[in-house]
Amino acid sequence: MLLSTAITTFLLERSAARYSPNTLRDYRVTFTKLQNFLGDVEFREITRQQVVKFISQQKMVSAKTLRNYHADLSAIWQWAVQQGVCEENIIRSIRPPVAEKREIVPFERAEIVALLKCAGQSTNRTVALRNRAILYLLLDTGVRASELCGLKIQDINQVTLHITVFGKGKKERRIPISQTTFLAITDYLNLRTGKSDWLFVTTGNHPLDRNRLGDILERIGRSAGIHRVHPHRFRHTFAIQFLRNGGNIYSLQHILGHTTLDMVKRYLAISQIDLDCDHAVASPVIHWLGR
Repeated sequence: MLLSTAITTFLLERSAARYSPNTLRDYRVTFTKLQNFLGDVEFREITRQQVVKFISQQKMVSAKTLRNYHADLSAIWQWAVQQGVCEENIIRSIRPPVAEKREIVPFERAEIVALLKCAGQSTNRTVALRNRAILYLLLDTGVRASELCGLKIQDINQVTLHITVFGKGKKERRIPISQTTFLAITDYLNLRTGKSDWLFVTTGNHPLDRNRLGDILERIGRSAGIHRVHPHRFRHTFAIQFLRNGGNIYSLQHILGHTTLDMVKRYLAISQIDLDCDHAVASPVIHWLGR
């Protein structure tokens, strides 16, 4: 079986299994790069050394992206083994790249205020209210970009003030939202024209995708003079503020949709550093009795 045939068949089966469009797109990107690198060769003749060389030459992507490539390749090789296309999953013998731990830099309160101000300055009132509602929802829930883009109007419970999102692995979870966020969403929906089940849409009434969402946030950031405005930074900000304000670590794990506490512990460590600094500044012993 040629590599191109394996890719087409694998993607078709994953699509039939209702894998998310984002996952299918990521698979396609990885496999296209591999085929461009190797050519349309026989799948079973691809060697471990060729795959290692392919991974090693991806110089323009992060280690995290390389880990995703590794996982994508392992998925198609495991499928190929199950289909009798090849005898073993050679990717399992290749150590995945070590992902770098990026510095977590949350937004400051003044930055959020500036972003909200710029989001509301669009000449198109509907767009302004949409962007404002997006910022509120990202900050209030810490949802991922794909989760926000996948929201439909019916996913909002206006009685209990919850949203239902579908995270990684199509796992469903309910997340509470504040009255302020709900009102921001309501203001947007009340002004929006056209029929669509999707919560956030473009001016052409098409659902937002991750790329469009990223572009919107980047433009707002430029207007506000703030760098690195992206959905995941709102996620970091929500998590750290949640813990700073006394939120429970296990509740945060559920809200964020993490299967383990590893990432949540990183947020906890940051909030603990803040507490230590605040104590050093505000301790009555230090202020009244000296050091």
